[in-house]
Amino acid sequence: MRYEQCEPGIEVNGESLGATVDAFKQYPAVVSKYLVKHALVKTTNGKPESIDRASWYPLDKWLAAYHEIAREVGINSLYTIGKKIPENATFPAHLTDVRAALGSLDIAYHLNHRKNGTLMFDPGTGTMLDGIGHYRVELSDTERKARIVCEEPYPCEFDRGLITALANRFEPMAKTIHDNSTPCRKKGDSTCTYLVSW
Repeated sequence: MRYEQCEPGIEVNGESLGATVDAFKQYPAVVSKYLVKHALVKTTNGKPESIDRASWYPLDKWLAAYHEIAREVGINSLYTIGKKIPENATFPAHLTDVRAALGSLDIAYHLNHRKNGTLMFDPGTGTMLDGIGHYRVELSDTERKARIVCEEPYPCEFDRGLITALANRFEPMAKTIHDNSTPCRKKGDSTCTYLVSW
C-alpha cells in the first residue's frame, strides 16, 4: 500500500507528527516548511505554529510532507523519524519484553490512527478497522527472531527506524534489517519485510 492509495478520512495523532519535530530539533525549519506547505500547521506573524500533540491530522497530507522531507534531506531522515515514534506514540500498556512489543505493533499502529473520527483499534472490544494496512508479525517459537511484513503507507526507512527503536527498547542489542530478497516499497511494491534478531 502506497500513501497515494490511503482511504479518505484517515487521520494520524499529533504525537506522531511531534515525533518528526523531535527528530529534527537541530533543523526545525526543514520540518516546519513542509508542515505549513501541507496545511498541517498555520503560521502566525510569519512563523509556523507548534504541532498540537492532542489533535488529529489528515494522513494523506502528513505522508506527502514525509516524502518531501525525504527528498530534501535524504531517505535516512525517515529512519530518524521512525526511531522517535516509540517515544511518542500510544502503545499498549502491557509491553514487558521484545516479543510483546513487536507482537503489538499492528495494534499500536491502529491506536494512533482514526477513520472518519473513530479510533481504528478499540481496546475494549478488540475491534480493528481496515483502511491503513497492517504490520504482520511472525515471532519464532524456537529462536530470538521475528519477521515483520509491512503493508501500510509509511515509507520503508521509516518502518525500519520504528521497528529498530521498538526492539531496542527491550533488547538494546537487537538488530533490524530489510529483507532484500522480498519486495520493497522503494521499488514500487506494496510491502517491505524486516528481520529482527535479539
